[in-house]
Amino acid sequence: MTTFNLYCRNATTFTPDGSFDEEAFRQYLQRFIDARIGVYLASLGSGESGSMTLDELRRVYRIGVEVCKGRIPVHANPPEKMSVRETFEHVQLAVEAGVEIVNVYGPAAWHGYQPTPEEFFAFFDELLPKVKAPVAFSPNAGLGRAPTAAMLARLCEKHPQIIVLNLLTQTDEYFVELQDRLTREVQLNVPFMGSMETMLLGATAVIGAEMNMLPKTHRRYMDLFTDGRHAEAAQVYADIARFNRYVGQWRSAHPRWIKMMMTAFKIPGGMIRGPYVPPAAEEQQRFVDGLLALGLAEIGEAAREAGLAC
Repeated sequence: MTTFNLYCRNATTFTPDGSFDEEAFRQYLQRFIDARIGVYLASLGSGESGSMTLDELRRVYRIGVEVCKGRIPVHANPPEKMSVRETFEHVQLAVEAGVEIVNVYGPAAWHGYQPTPEEFFAFFDELLPKVKAPVAFSPNAGLGRAPTAAMLARLCEKHPQIIVLNLLTQTDEYFVELQDRLTREVQLNVPFMGSMETMLLGATAVIGAEMNMLPKTHRRYMDLFTDGRHAEAAQVYADIARFNRYVGQWRSAHPRWIKMMMTAFKIPGGMIRGPYVPPAAEEQQRFVDGLLALGLAEIGEAAREAGLAC
């Protein structure tokens, strides 16, 4: 039986004039099907959903379900909002499209807002009874003060429709404390960096944006790890870590490096939307030269297919 232990917050494809490129998106989703990687559609970060209209988001969800459902897990990652009303509006778009799980965040930490524990629980006590679908929750510290492990365990106890926790910025100590406090089984997804430890501690899957451009390499890492070939998995882990360190130069947000790679390797739909600005030709070339110098097999294969010397 196929095991889905990798989930990508995947990019969204756009045409040169900035429109949502539906045909390119269908092609793009195939790379995750081929690598047996579940998808989280329309993330605010890697998916650029903050620049999209409600109608565009609806189309992203519907195409994702049409292409992926029954083949790989198809989940949604609507952008965070300040109010329950706006959050529910975005969640409902994904639910109506037929996604299997919808990820939610707490109230957005805009203009320095940090929810008190009472405000945090009130937000979900109002929101979740309205959501008629299984829910994932992501306590992303990058969106404001993350809830403590105790708060997160209490949230899961109050709302049994939360079946997944996407832990992206938490420490090993947080992970262990959360496991100790949870009173029921909840899927725990963790970021790639540190995953060799957290998977041994009981994490369910790895989630992130890096799989957008290295799906085969991540699949090889996870297959080796789950087969118990940890020394070989560690070598692939090191390769991905080197890749992450390199693209991190362009990663105050994921769309920059993802769309630069899509452009370099002629993957359809590689236009980036504002507020991002495409790099100058010199910067793009420097980026590509550094990528090729990493010597990763999947990058070399993509370069050859794109007709680049490597």
